[in-house]
Amino acid sequence: MINCVIHHDFVNEVQVTAQIFFPNEKFAFVEEMAGEGYTVMSWMDKAMIFKDSAEIACFSFMGNARSLNPRRVVMLSIYHALQKAVPTIAPWGSLTGIRPSKLIREWMDDGYSDPEILQELGIYDVSRQKAELAFSVAKSEKQTEKEIRDKKGVYISIPFCPSRCVYCSFNTSHKPATEAFLTDYIHNLIAEIHQKAENNISSVYIGGGTPTFLTENLLECLLNAVCQSFNQNDKEFTVEAGRPDTITADKLRILRKYGVNRIAINPQTLNDSTLQAIGRSHTAADFVNAFWLAREIGFGCINTDIIAGLPNETIDDMRRNMEVLAKLAPENITIHTLAIKRASRLNEELNSVGIGSHSTESMLSVASETCAGMGLFPYYLYRQKNTVGLLENVGYSLPTHECLYNVGMMAEVQSIIGIGAGAVTKNIVGSHISRKFNPKNPQIYIDRGEYL
Repeated sequence: MINCVIHHDFVNEVQVTAQIFFPNEKFAFVEEMAGEGYTVMSWMDKAMIFKDSAEIACFSFMGNARSLNPRRVVMLSIYHALQKAVPTIAPWGSLTGIRPSKLIREWMDDGYSDPEILQELGIYDVSRQKAELAFSVAKSEKQTEKEIRDKKGVYISIPFCPSRCVYCSFNTSHKPATEAFLTDYIHNLIAEIHQKAENNISSVYIGGGTPTFLTENLLECLLNAVCQSFNQNDKEFTVEAGRPDTITADKLRILRKYGVNRIAINPQTLNDSTLQAIGRSHTAADFVNAFWLAREIGFGCINTDIIAGLPNETIDDMRRNMEVLAKLAPENITIHTLAIKRASRLNEELNSVGIGSHSTESMLSVASETCAGMGLFPYYLYRQKNTVGLLENVGYSLPTHECLYNVGMMAEVQSIIGIGAGAVTKNIVGSHISRKFNPKNPQIYIDRGEYL
């Protein structure tokens, strides 16, 4: 338990900053210093760290920067005090948000020069490598924003998979859904699609889960409803065909029939022993075969996901992954850092698996270098809680093949229509963002029958 004594109103800022150093601890906000364990004591521009009532670090923030406000001064004071008390490798420094590139775009809009932006990131103790990555992504997002900001994106949720991965805490069932249950879900989903029909869109993204887990009949019914309600011929239309073992030639032909022009085939790793260990029911060869089948049927934009930091994997595993991808030459590659979710089976098994933050950082470097050699550039970026090494997820793309939905959603530069269990509708008006959440549980979504 980490005890926090604060003398201001920035309660959340204290906790999220301290979580950089104590990622798996619980926090208690108390009136006075605890006799045992760590206590973080925070003022507006000063922080003190105690252990078992003894002071072990103190920091008073005296810096000056254009971007600083009281909230950020509080966070920087705590960050630097804790770095003295419990030194921790933090590539993103004191930045704790999901979207580091969004902050950079705000600075761009405020007239900061390129050198000033990199200097500001240094004040937040962001490493030079991460600063340059976020800066590159921010520039790409600014260009894509011009294309999509006056249109909406659509997200349709299919929260079902053939099996559950050990790292997953997503809104999927532990057991594969029955065809009757899937039919009920799609029936309700189509009703919501028709109610939320919209012409002014830039993208439709059907994600999951694994949308290609649906039967051919249900998949066709879904796609037909999408085309009726979001009938814009030049839209980006993505379907996650994530699990290679759910992909068939007939399903791919159905996707093409209804105008799907971008798919994701996601092996996560090309190490067969790891695939088995994490709960995937396909092999590396299955992935390669599914990829070439999609090419043969006419898909000219394919994304593939790889996860850095999977249990017991090494830098050599990542090198082999990237060598295979370089030969396949997908238009998009997304490199995720493993996130240890509390509700995942992996979180319960951490003591029995090998996960190293240093090797994970090296894996990301190998992946980045390979993508650059393939002509792919980083175009979107986000961070999650509980990632190994406090690292990030990055999408790489060939020029003109950036996923418009990913940019619109992650950069928060357009409104998103969310459809299905667990989906979130996000309305953006100027700088104001409002959200409406659908029920996460598919059974509750069906039982409500809100759109029927």
